[in-house]
Amino acid sequence: MSWKFVSCDVFYYTVTGTFRKCKKQEIAKEIMKAIICDDEKSTCSELETLLLKYAEEKKIRLTVEVCYSGEELLKDMEKEDIDILFLDIELPGENGVSVGEYIRNVMENENLFLIYISSKESYALQLFHNRPFDFLVKPIKQENIFQVLDQIYRIAGKSNFIFEFQNQKNCCRIFYKDILYFRSEGRKIIIIMKDDEKAFYGKLTEVEKKIPENLFLRIHKSYLVNRIYVKEFTYESIKMINGEVLNISKTNRTEVRRKILESAIDENGNL
Repeated sequence: MSWKFVSCDVFYYTVTGTFRKCKKQEIAKEIMKAIICDDEKSTCSELETLLLKYAEEKKIRLTVEVCYSGEELLKDMEKEDIDILFLDIELPGENGVSVGEYIRNVMENENLFLIYISSKESYALQLFHNRPFDFLVKPIKQENIFQVLDQIYRIAGKSNFIFEFQNQKNCCRIFYKDILYFRSEGRKIIIIMKDDEKAFYGKLTEVEKKIPENLFLRIHKSYLVNRIYVKEFTYESIKMINGEVLNISKTNRTEVRRKILESAIDENGNL
C-alpha cells in the first residue's frame, strides 16, 4: 500500500488523546495489492472472487493477483511491493513455510500482512516465527475472509497514524509502524525504532491508553511492544526483530501468551 501527502488539513492523534490539526498535509491512502499463492486453481479462484467482492462492498481500491508456486511469488515480489499475501503451506517445491521465512528474514519485509492457508490445522504453532497475521483453514468461508480484511484495513490505517510527543521544546512525530517498542526508564519513555531512539518525559500507562490496542502489547511494567515485530517468544520472554530479548513479567505471562497466539488460532479456537 502506498501513502502520499496531499494539500489539505490533517488531524494527528496525539499522546494526550486529542486530535491536533496541521495545515497543508493529509495522509491519503491509495490502492492496496493482494496476492494469492496456491497451487490449487480452484482455491485461487474462490479467494480472488471473495477479495474482489469485499472490495466492491466496502468501496475500497484493492487489486488481486494469483500465482501458483513459491518461486513465482518471490520473483513477483522482487519486482513490486505487495500489501497482503494469502499463502498456501503445501506448495510444491518451495513450501509456504520456507517462502515465509525468506520474505521475513532475507527480504526483511515486516510490513506485509501474511495470511497462511491450509487444509490442516496442525501447522498453526509451527508458523509463529514467520509472524503471520492469521491462519485460515480450508475450505475458506466468506465471513472469515471478510473478518481478516476488516482487521487488516483497520490496522493499516492505525499503523500509519502518527504518534506525537514533546521532546523538550520540540514537537516530534513518528509513524506507529516504525516503532518496535516503548521502554520506561524512571520518568522517561524511550521509543525504540530499527535504527534510532527517541525519548520524552511521560508515563507508560498514559501511552498505553492512547496507542492502538491491537498493535501494541504490554508485556512488563517497563515495556509496550509492537506485536508485528515480535520474532520469537517463550513463556518468560520475547525476542524482537532487532535481536533484543525482553522479559515478560510473571503477572503478564498468561495474558501475553493468550494474545500473542491469537494469530495462530482459527476463529473456533482450534490449533
